[in-house]
Amino acid sequence: MIEYYKEINLYLQRLTGDKILAKDLTQETYTKFLELSKTVNNIKKAYLYQIAKNLVIDKVRKDNLIIQTSYNEDEHSIRIEEQTEEILLEELRKKELKESIKNLPPQQKKAFIMFYYKGLTRKEISSILNISTNAVEKNISRAISKIKEDMKKDD
Repeated sequence: MIEYYKEINLYLQRLTGDKILAKDLTQETYTKFLELSKTVNNIKKAYLYQIAKNLVIDKVRKDNLIIQTSYNEDEHSIRIEEQTEEILLEELRKKELKESIKNLPPQQKKAFIMFYYKGLTRKEISSILNISTNAVEKNISRAISKIKEDMKKDD
């Protein structure tokens, strides 16, 4: 199991964010592993990871540590200019969608809104509108096609 030493050490570095602490915990992991291997045969690699994880948990509890995860804001954020543009585009898409729904024939509009916005089933819609479930399906399909067509025009 000594061949996994580097692997366990890297695992502990990721968990703790501290190379020195990770090295100490790696040694402690192997110490516990060796003690256990005297009494139990055929211990799997996964058990090394479990010992290591438990040692980190014990260390955090004992020392009231808060493990820090590195975070580089530049890598994980969007420039304000891009955010503004994206927000404006999203608002424009919503406005176009509302306009497209507004221009649907009445029966298609009702079926579409009941299905997508109110979450009703086709059967519930058919009983409310007094039409067959096939007619509901056709109205929803036609509404979707019309909306897609309208949205493509605007792009």
